[in-house]
Amino acid sequence: MRHYRFAAVFPFDSALHIIGLILAFVIGLSLGLLGSGGSAITVPVLVYCMGISVTQSISESVFVVGITSFCGGIYNLIQNRVAWSPLLWLGIPSVISAFITKWFIVPTLPAEISIFQIQMSKDSYLMLLFAVLLLLISRGMIRPKKIASVENSTTKFFPAVITGLVVGCLIGLLGIGGGFLIVPVLVLYFHLDMKIAVGTSLWLIAFNCLVSIVSDSSGSVFDWNFLFLYTGLTILGMVISWSLSKRISSEKIKVIAGYVILLTGIFVIAERIFGNH
Repeated sequence: MRHYRFAAVFPFDSALHIIGLILAFVIGLSLGLLGSGGSAITVPVLVYCMGISVTQSISESVFVVGITSFCGGIYNLIQNRVAWSPLLWLGIPSVISAFITKWFIVPTLPAEISIFQIQMSKDSYLMLLFAVLLLLISRGMIRPKKIASVENSTTKFFPAVITGLVVGCLIGLLGIGGGFLIVPVLVLYFHLDMKIAVGTSLWLIAFNCLVSIVSDSSGSVFDWNFLFLYTGLTILGMVISWSLSKRISSEKIKVIAGYVILLTGIFVIAERIFGNH
């Protein structure tokens, strides 16, 4: 349950809320600079800093990431940094996957599961799954593999479709935008410049979030005052990133974001294993 309700936007109950709002700004920076990474820590921030349930956090993360990505997508469209053909290659399967996951799979998830005779609530096993994914994401961001771009255009179809399906599933199940998968595929298989790949990734994330919101059957009731404030801060972070991108190496930002995601994943695993859940 949320620690507060917004009769007014301020004041907050604890320093954690302030930290959570600062991290909203950081999430926007990461999305704007890299087209990925920011959405990976949105759910943990909402859960541990803002005191929101896991299921509710996933729904609210989709809203925050979707609106922020849409704003970034508009900016990149104006800058002519969106490749529409690759967007369709990945977008169609990802939108279908997001809809199926959110509408059919999520409602059937059990309230509790047993792993090695350990009973785990839905919130706990979703967060552990989320944490494992964070560790995998961080590894790719901290130590990216040097892979030569693929020249044969006939090989685009399979990785694009598979990536699209996985991205749609991630946004529907865990509220993760999937930019960490989208951007490498756009660069390696479609030979896009990094900035164009980021702009295209933001549009794909925005489309998937829209589908996920429309097909959400969890019955989540949003605290709109909070969501508008939080989303506004992520958008502010993204706007600042547009000027920073001309001065800061995206590779350095990627490594820093990777370590933040790594620490977040370790924290979530430790908290879920040793906490009272």
